[in-house]
Amino acid sequence: MRRFHIVVLCAAMSVGAAARSAQALRLAPLQAQTDPADSLYSRARRALDDKNYDVAARLFDSIVARFPRSVYAPDALYWKGFALYRSGNLDGAVAALETQAARYPNAPTRTDAAPLLILVKGELAKRGDVIARREVDSAASASSGAGACTDMEVRAAALDALQQMDAERVMPLLRKVLMRRDECSAPLRKNALFILAQKGGADRDRLLLDIAKSDPSTSVRNDAVFYLGQAKSDAAVDALEDVLLRGDENGVRSNALFALAQMHTDRARKILQDFAFADGGPMSLRNDALFHVAQQSAAETNKWLVSVIASAKAPIELRRNAVFHLAQKSADASDDLAGVYDSLLPTELKKDLLFHIAQRRDDKALTKLIAIAKTEPNKELRKDALFHLAQSKDPRALRALEEIVSP
Repeated sequence: MRRFHIVVLCAAMSVGAAARSAQALRLAPLQAQTDPADSLYSRARRALDDKNYDVAARLFDSIVARFPRSVYAPDALYWKGFALYRSGNLDGAVAALETQAARYPNAPTRTDAAPLLILVKGELAKRGDVIARREVDSAASASSGAGACTDMEVRAAALDALQQMDAERVMPLLRKVLMRRDECSAPLRKNALFILAQKGGADRDRLLLDIAKSDPSTSVRNDAVFYLGQAKSDAAVDALEDVLLRGDENGVRSNALFALAQMHTDRARKILQDFAFADGGPMSLRNDALFHVAQQSAAETNKWLVSVIASAKAPIELRRNAVFHLAQKSADASDDLAGVYDSLLPTELKKDLLFHIAQRRDDKALTKLIAIAKTEPNKELRKDALFHLAQSKDPRALRALEEIVSP
């Protein structure tokens, strides 16, 4: 599986980015210090690491020519092909990879070589090679067929190559691949999603929504939600709202919620606010929605948090969390905390508010704390306020305590 993802990345990215994939797929460690090709292999590996591809190709070729029975020989043809591909010698790369397939069919790197061959032929097809184009088309068409889960790496590479060759022709194949439901094709569907996400338009967003809601793989659904979040279109927002409100798996719904929160638009914020208030949603997701809204610095955020605290219809857990988030705001929140304290609230909420008012230690908060200590009808809350006043070193607090003791 590690090799598959590396190859898919290599195929999906531009030629200039393929070097990063090459570094991820490290050459095998020196396998036998007594192997006659050991020294040559070490030099070839260093040349490849240094991106000296012409030299690396010649050295790997020397291993095959001089030491065909070396343990390094089977993979040397793959690395020769890779080096030639990176240097732009596509015909030479094809020859090396096809020779490996014929001479060393069980080489450890065969699972990487077959997709790389398709990738190289895709580049040749872009240059007008009719035979190469036919082979890529054939491999890409096979990717949409149900049945045996064989050659998935090749099929993924073929999709990538076809996308590079003809972006319009790849769309029908992407749809067919994404309609597959067999477990073994999940990595292929993920690759198809990556290609689909590079496109635009409402059709793309509708297809992503369908995958986000119906694909049997949680990982594939989460990828679809991620790409919807990157789209930032109105259709994408509609799709993410649909997943959040009507999804059947909380993990995917949570990702949709997060994607909406990252958009920082009025509409996305309103969706999160409504979801936090609405009955029926999982409490953990409603609290997450509250958290993301509270992180936004819009002027309306404080007012909305106050409305949550004051709402008798909201669950007490949500209201207490709103108190906490409001208390984390800047100094202007002192007025909001003091104002909502005077609402008709359960005692436990007033206790939370009183605690956070006492922690702020600004003039507005101290004024409210003194007022609570002097006028709050609930004796337990008055005692709490007196306790907090006693911790203050402000002269006003001392005077207030004296006035309460000796009115």
